[in-house]
Parts: sequence; C-alpha cells; structure tokens
Amino acid sequence: MVIALSSRWRQCLLAALLALVPAAARAQSCADGRSQVAFRLVAELPQPAYRHRLTRSQLGALKGHGHMTSDRSHAGLTETQTSFSVKPVLEFFRQSNGRVCAVVKQVQAEWRMTNFMVDIAAEYQPGSCPYGEIVSHENQHVAIHQRAFTQTEQALRARLGELARNTRPFLLQGTPQQAATEVANRFMAAAKPYVEKYQADTQRENGVIDTPQNYRAVTARCRDW
Repeated sequence: MVIALSSRWRQCLLAALLALVPAAARAQSCADGRSQVAFRLVAELPQPAYRHRLTRSQLGALKGHGHMTSDRSHAGLTETQTSFSVKPVLEFFRQSNGRVCAVVKQVQAEWRMTNFMVDIAAEYQPGSCPYGEIVSHENQHVAIHQRAFTQTEQALRARLGELARNTRPFLLQGTPQQAATEVANRFMAAAKPYVEKYQADTQRENGVIDTPQNYRAVTARCRDW
C-alpha cells in the first residue's frame, strides 16, 4: 500500500504489498502477538536547479507558484514542491478459530523535495550587479527550504519510528487491502502535523524576506536595473 501526500495534500492509492501466511507458520494469537516493524524513512533533498531563460513577465505569470524576489520587476522566483508517501507491508495468518490476523512487517516512508527550481530573469546578465543580488536573495529562500526540510525529516523519523515500534498485530475486519490502507492512513495522520508545520514555517520565513523594504534594499545596491 502506498499513500502519497504532496504539499497540497493530494492522496492517491498506488499499490498493495500483501502476503497470506499459512496458519502453521504462526503460533501466537493476534491478541498476544508481537511483531517488530521494520521502519525506514527515505529523504531526498536535491540541490536546487538554476535557470536563466524566462523573462520578467513570464516569471510574473508564475508568481503564485513560488517566492518572487520583487513584486515590481519580477526578477527572480524560487519554486518548491514536496511529497510524503507511506508504503506498509503486511502479512496475514488465519487463527484456529478462523479469524485472520494482520501483522505489519515493514513500513517505508518517503519525504522528498520533488521540485526545487530557482529562476533568474533573462533580462539580467550573469556577472552583473542585478544578477548577483537576485541570486543572493533567491539563495535565502533556498536556505529556508533546506533548513525546514531537514528539520521535518528529523521530526518524521522520530515520530514515525516511535509509531512503528508501538504497532501491534490486529484482527482483520475487512479485506487485506482495507487493512493496508488503515495502516497507511495511521502513519499519514501521524506525519500530517509535521508536513503542515513545514509549509507554515517556510511560508512565514519567506514572508519575512519578501517585503517592500527588502525589495528596496536589493534595488538600492545596483544602478543598472
């Protein structure tokens, strides 16, 4: 079962990894059973890609997708997109009374920066004062997202690792697919506050440097805008 969660909170069901184990392979009852859940968090934070081909007007059209260096000249734009997903692996065994027990064997979570793009308006030539100031400002946005991403990774690793350690076998109430979805949703719910905090923190910190006062300061450092 894979549940994917993007920074816009889209969810999609992709696959289920399920195995039915014969009753003879398991002796313990579901109530008394203990299983050590193998938990793994894969985090991927690529270096930002830098482009220098879109004009100020084109960047202005993309303004709603990122953080602009200037709301007047549309000189630079930093775009980011993150995703979080969970894939649990379950085994199932039938008890002597006919009930089926679900055992969570493995949970893999993925926290990724799926888009990390910095645009510098094509009107500004590399090596010029405006180009350097724009890059410097955009790199402040880059640093904000890098720092928040790493903090979120650490928080997710701790919280979801704890949840995995406390996960126990349970009686199957519906289908194996439904059981896998239930486990995935449990981990998604535990991750949600941390992903939302990442969004809130980056929005707040980006807002601190995207102010008219800061824009005027950037403009004042160059004469050839």
